[in-house]
Amino acid sequence: MPLTPFERLLEQQRLPAQPSRALIRREYFYFLRRLAIAGLSLAILMVSGATSYAAFESETWWRGFIRTFETVTTLGSAGTPHSLGGQVTEIILITLGLGTLLYLLGTITELLVTGHLTGLLQARRMQKRIEDLRDHYLICGFGRVGHRIARRLMTAGVPFVVVDENPDVREDMEEMGVLHVDGRASVDEVLCEAGVMRARAVIACVDSDAENIFVTITARALRPDIEIVARAAEEPTEQKLIRAGANDVVSPYKASGDAMARLALGVPGAREKGTPVDLDADGRAEGRVADLDPTTSGS
Repeated sequence: MPLTPFERLLEQQRLPAQPSRALIRREYFYFLRRLAIAGLSLAILMVSGATSYAAFESETWWRGFIRTFETVTTLGSAGTPHSLGGQVTEIILITLGLGTLLYLLGTITELLVTGHLTGLLQARRMQKRIEDLRDHYLICGFGRVGHRIARRLMTAGVPFVVVDENPDVREDMEEMGVLHVDGRASVDEVLCEAGVMRARAVIACVDSDAENIFVTITARALRPDIEIVARAAEEPTEQKLIRAGANDVVSPYKASGDAMARLALGVPGAREKGTPVDLDADGRAEGRVADLDPTTSGS
């Protein structure tokens, strides 16, 4: 059933359930700009009103400023101006002052009601935690491989930051409670935001080989001394990643193929490295899930 015009309008205006940190930053500067405009408008209005009252009402500038403040805030305790110029000034101040105050109030209300303030605070807290990290790991890409790497690093108890621009994986990252930066890992600013200058190693495991090459080049240019481990889906990419600056290259397909061949050939010790599942009554495993061992998969 097609949506009604009202439903389409609601769909267009609906904010994402979990906005990215990049979106939150844009919203942050957007609200700051609106607040700055309102503040500057009020300042100009106050100075202009004080000067006008001082000229038309034969008052000191400070007394004119007090009268302007009371007029803009609709307190009205200063009384009605005696001169025509003062009365015109009062009308202009009431009209423009109320409009500016309503604009300022609407901006603050929107910031609170739509939940952007909470998102801004959360983003700031996460960025502060990332800035405090030292000798951490950068996981560039949070697909199946990156997810597995994050699990292993969490088990090892070492700090790391995930860099990924895909909004579909953000919920998984937040459920795991990992520190993350939204953006492409091949962008200098994104890697610097993730703390590449203080990191111990970069793990390039994006699903795209081309992107992994760009990530490797970017990381090597920023940190010539950093350790880089890269993922290669295609065999020709392996040499390109090495030439791009990777210290180590891992091919998941080659590693899994070697492990499966070792299991099928019955290589001694290969089956014992797996995780037992479905134990029988005697406690013997009816099957195992193989765990790839990089030290033996290529032998």
